[in-house]
Amino acid sequence: MKYQLKCLKTNTLIKDDYTLHYSDNALLRTEYSQMLDDNKNIGVWKYHSWLPVSGVSKYIAGSITYKATKFGSELGLNNLWVSFHGYWPEKGGLCPTGSFKDMEAVPTIQRLIDYDGKGLICASAGNTARAFTHFCGLADIPLIVIVGKDHAKRIWARPENPLNSVKLVVIKDGDYSDAKWVAKKLASQLVGWQLEGGVHNVARRDGIGTLIINAAQEMQRLPDHYFQGVGGGPGPIGVNEMAERLIEAKMFDGPVPKQHLSQNLEHRPIHNAWKDRRNELSDEDFPSHDVKVYSDYLMNTAPAYSIIGGVYDILNKSNGETYAITEKEAIAAKNLFESIEGIDIMTPSAVSTASVIKAIELGNVKKEDYVLLNISGGGVARLSAEQELKQAEPWILVDREAAVQTIIGKLTKS
Repeated sequence: MKYQLKCLKTNTLIKDDYTLHYSDNALLRTEYSQMLDDNKNIGVWKYHSWLPVSGVSKYIAGSITYKATKFGSELGLNNLWVSFHGYWPEKGGLCPTGSFKDMEAVPTIQRLIDYDGKGLICASAGNTARAFTHFCGLADIPLIVIVGKDHAKRIWARPENPLNSVKLVVIKDGDYSDAKWVAKKLASQLVGWQLEGGVHNVARRDGIGTLIINAAQEMQRLPDHYFQGVGGGPGPIGVNEMAERLIEAKMFDGPVPKQHLSQNLEHRPIHNAWKDRRNELSDEDFPSHDVKVYSDYLMNTAPAYSIIGGVYDILNKSNGETYAITEKEAIAAKNLFESIEGIDIMTPSAVSTASVIKAIELGNVKKEDYVLLNISGGGVARLSAEQELKQAEPWILVDREAAVQTIIGKLTKS
């Protein structure tokens, strides 16, 4: 292989075996032995030299980066750029299920194949599950995808996807946290199956990280500022890691982009901890009761904040900022973006767009600064209007406590 994994706690270099953990409370990071090559591939595969895989597959996902001149002018920014992930045919959109989770799924599936995995287990609030459902279905890779009751409706497929290899498990008394709990328990008991791994999966982080390479190439420099809505943290961590690689390889000058991360006002653990400059989350950072939020994609009860190499570290390195966005602010930002740019965007993108507006108001961004806004999901409404999408049917509908044994029992009989 062209890479090793480095433990960010011990600096130990190890060989990969679809490895997710080495030391407690520390991420692994890929260390590549080669420079980026210049090739004719599309999407993330254009940067396969810096992906933890043996080669490229025929499945495509990736970023498109463009200068948002009109939208930037409306906000008073001369150098606003958009990294778009979703369905936008005339713009060349490369994320077929409408979010940048497609860029995580493609290299993760190839990594699974490289290490002879029997199948994947994925827990999600929607976008990740849909991405893995799409690509595993097309590639006929066995996938057990686990979601809470309110998120099952988000697992749909495009017409060309047979879904024969996908088994959807719905936790009828659970949410995203329960889905993650079931997935971890299941992975520990199914020999040969791999947990997709979330933030611990270097293929997911490096897949997302390719967006900053694409942006830097289009901008001919690294941006001064990077904006994204955040739930668990693999996106901004992957972007920061890839920016560091570009600087270390002397392909672009530093520093790394300043991270601007946004959350819902009602559920903002990362924002609460960072505004106090604490490197640990506390119970008080989370709401004491169930709350209704504008973008539940950004709700995560265990974000990768305190872990070595995690969100606290990248905010600290980049002297970053965080924002708590109201529903009113997000909706206004969404309407403004869509009216000018002409494409619908998902709720996490509305939150991050609102944080750009807030950053300008607070003086955190100047008129001439180079700003990169990650529209992490978009074009879904248009896609659903233009294609006959099919809802994935649950394979099992089960209570949380009975889920693992029910799944194993049904697999054994099949």
